Order: sequence, then structure tokens, then C-alpha cells
Amino acid sequence: MTGLWYEITAETPPALVEAVSAVMREAAPGGLAVEEPVDLLGPEEGYAVRAGEPVALRVYLPASELGAVLTQQLREDLADFPAVELTARPLYEQDWAVSWREFFGPVEAGRIAIVPSWVEYEAGPDQLVVRLDPGQAFGTGHHETTRLCLAALDATVQPGMHVLDVGAGSGILSIAAVKLGAARVDAFEIDPIAADVARANCEANGASACVAMHGGFPGDGVPPADLAVANVSARADIELAAGIAGALKPSGRVIASGFLTSDRDDVVAAFGEHGLRLTAEREEREWALLELAAN
Repeated sequence: MTGLWYEITAETPPALVEAVSAVMREAAPGGLAVEEPVDLLGPEEGYAVRAGEPVALRVYLPASELGAVLTQQLREDLADFPAVELTARPLYEQDWAVSWREFFGPVEAGRIAIVPSWVEYEAGPDQLVVRLDPGQAFGTGHHETTRLCLAALDATVQPGMHVLDVGAGSGILSIAAVKLGAARVDAFEIDPIAADVARANCEANGASACVAMHGGFPGDGVPPADLAVANVSARADIELAAGIAGALKPSGRVIASGFLTSDRDDVVAAFGEHGLRLTAEREEREWALLELAAN
């Protein structure tokens, strides 16, 4: 067996998912899993979401002194959310990698089909298939904001475009952009584990030649882009609005998601301060996506 970790789960009411997620990411920057309550339809048929029930937010901390400190800090921070139930269980790394597989079936959004690497799938005549092994990066295409981003990319990406993927996760949006015709994608991911997973997924999908992975956030050294997609959080979108706007061509566009509809006005205002106007928006359940363009 390999190293022992603790899986920390916060059973969270849907309205508190974003706030609790932000707290958990601070305690465990290695990644956050969002698991909605579902009824499994079969090993290759996906799932049906049970709306309104608590969402399981999971992070993984090492079984060490540092892990104990982080767990205690997380318990203290989540004391402000009495409706959230926190539990922990031990987990070996080899079990971690395999346990995802029972939950994930194919996801379709626009022309894109996200298909787990272990599932057989017959693509339609116009479908573009992204084969994905999420590993520890927690990006599978099942979350509403990822589906919203995939559909927006399908409607926006034109052949030859230069795209920025801010918060690349498992690389799902970078690969989709390449499949849709992007000539270059600069992907930004601060989590080194997720970045490694994204590189492996890009290679498995034949996208490595077009995708460059970067640590940190858009800044110097990357030429201006036609399009930026940021599927992160309301706080991150707001904090990164200036950097994203500054990384675009004068005619550049932004797809911003990862936040609840209640945060929509704040995100619109943040990008508006940097010369980007709202051109379209999409919603799925309580989650929002904004499409913005330079004035």
C-alpha cells in the first residue's frame, strides 16, 4: 500500500456550496471534489442528479502532523456553517485513484462529449470526443459550470484561435478548445497535481502540441489571446478580472463561470471595471456563466 490520507467530507446545502468550497480550498489547496447526490443509471449511462439534496464537498489531507493541523483549522473555519456536517475517513492513495470510476459516465455538451477513459462510447457523426481520466484533479465534466463552459466554447471557438484556460484542472476545457479548432491554448493551474493530470490528459487526446501548461495566472510572457475561459469561483474571477482583461487582444472575449447566480452582478461589475461588457449569459440550476467582450 501507498501513503495514507484522510478524506474530509462536508455535507453541504446547495445554497452554501460556493462559500464552503472556498473555505475548504484554503485548507487543502491540493484540490476539491464536488459530488452531487445522484442516482446511477448504469456503468455507461451516466446518472440523474437529485436536486435540492446536500452536496458532498471533499478534500484530501495527509495523515501527518500537518494534516492534523489543517483538519483542525478546517473544523474551526466551518463552525460558521452549522448546517454543514463534517466527517473524515482514512484512504489509501491506490484506492483513491480507483474510487472515482463507479460514479462517472459520459457527459455531452454541444458537440463535445466527455468520456471517461474506461468507458466504451460510440460518438455521433458530429461529436468531438474528449477522453478523460480525472485522477486527483477533480474535473470530469459533470458539474454544471463545466457543462456551461463546454457549451459556450462550442459556440465561441473559431479555427486558429488563441485561448487562455484559467484554472485548467484536469485539462478538460483546454482539450475541448483544441478539438474545436483552437491553434494555441495557454493553460494556467496553480495546483501541481492537477497540472500533471492535465498534461497527461492533453497527451492522451493528442492535444499536447497545442496546449502549454503554466503555473500561476495570466501575465507576462504570453501573447494576447482571442478568448479566455475561467471556470474558477466568484472570488477568483473578480480578483483575476484585471489580469484576464489585460491578457486579451483588443477584440478579445471572456467566458467566466464557476459561481452562483447570486454572484453574477459582482462578477459583471469586476470585468466591467476593466473594459469588458456583458454580451450573453447562461444558467444551469443555481450556477451561472457570463460571456463578455472588450468594448
